[in-house]
Amino acid sequence: MAALKQILAKKTDNELLFYIENVDKHTEEAVKLALNELQERKVQLPEGITEHIEAQLNAKTLLRDQKRENPWKQNIVDDLDAPLFYSQTAIYIFSILFSVFFGAFMLASNCKDVGKPRWPVILSGFSYSLLTIVILEYYDLSTPYTYIANTIGITFMYHLFWTRYIDAQTKYRAKPIWKPLVIAAVIFIPFIAMIIYNTPK
Repeated sequence: MAALKQILAKKTDNELLFYIENVDKHTEEAVKLALNELQERKVQLPEGITEHIEAQLNAKTLLRDQKRENPWKQNIVDDLDAPLFYSQTAIYIFSILFSVFFGAFMLASNCKDVGKPRWPVILSGFSYSLLTIVILEYYDLSTPYTYIANTIGITFMYHLFWTRYIDAQTKYRAKPIWKPLVIAAVIFIPFIAMIIYNTPK
């Protein structure tokens, strides 16, 4: 709290006003400290601003409690101070539909953003995906088993790397998935088209 207070003390009045005017984008602690700093500077504020901020914070708390009912979204916040990660949901979906190797790149991107090595994540995803292909081909298993294997693989990767490098309780903003979506489309649409084209009629 002391460190955040020192950071806010160096900000301009307009920067502090942004905090109290955008309560939904910052932590409760940051908003209250920004308000206190403005009051100490004797900055003229709208009448009833304290009550208005308190009401917004209460609404934000209620929304956060509702999100906790969904464990996949409980750590996703709108605070601008929170890091930007690919969400757990996005990583799981891409891994299950495309491959653990694909999801490993998204997880590795998150690890890189917190200063952790990404290559162990990518190599683990590649190794698991390669092993999965070999086993499924050897036993001639169908597509549903691929999805099961991918689910097991990304769950293992999550517990091995996210909880270790990022921390399962870390609050973050969800990064847009358009980039991996475009990459997936570029890779898999031609592949699917080729399969359909070569399928005997």
